[in-house]
Amino acid sequence: MYILRAFAFLLFLTQVVLAQQPTPIVPDPKLTPGDTFDVTAQDVCTPGYARKVRNVPVEMKRQVYREYGITSQGPGDYEIDHLISLELGGSNSIKNLWPESHRTSPWNAQVKDRLEDKLHELVCSGQLDLKTAQQAIASKWIEAYKKYVSPNPPSSRLASPIASESPLNSDQVWVNTRSGKFWKPGSRFYGKTKQGEYMSEKEAIQKGYRPANGTGE
Repeated sequence: MYILRAFAFLLFLTQVVLAQQPTPIVPDPKLTPGDTFDVTAQDVCTPGYARKVRNVPVEMKRQVYREYGITSQGPGDYEIDHLISLELGGSNSIKNLWPESHRTSPWNAQVKDRLEDKLHELVCSGQLDLKTAQQAIASKWIEAYKKYVSPNPPSSRLASPIASESPLNSDQVWVNTRSGKFWKPGSRFYGKTKQGEYMSEKEAIQKGYRPANGTGE
């Protein structure tokens, strides 16, 4: 009897943990096979390219959530992400969009960002062909992470229920994704705008964002 009760309790705990892990963790290939613009490595390696082509209307984001059966969510649970990132030539087609979790561990939106940056770096340094990078991230991005970033799962902190409540690192800037400007720690607008996300200053500049007021202060 004691063993049965212990097993039931463990099963309950497992269900609770799973309930706290939003899904989907990986994109559905039938809904999100990936899609690209007709661009070259030179195009995607031009500073500001990703920002210039970014265009995902709010209604399209809602449609993505509906296709994946997500009818309710907490603030910051997901972001509508490009499977093949814009900085790798991915398009804004709904075939390239999926609800990516911020709160699953160890694989989440922050971790995929690391992969995108690494592949972009390899493409722009001539170490990797653009098509190869696109295929790698579109097929199985977690396997691509293990191959190009690290074979071991990353140790990443789960995002807070308010996705943009605090940065992952104290040296990150806050990007207002609507205005295309970023703010540095200490600014009164740091982490305060309605739309935005934290990232390193290098990544922000690489994606075409610019410091607010010329300094980010």
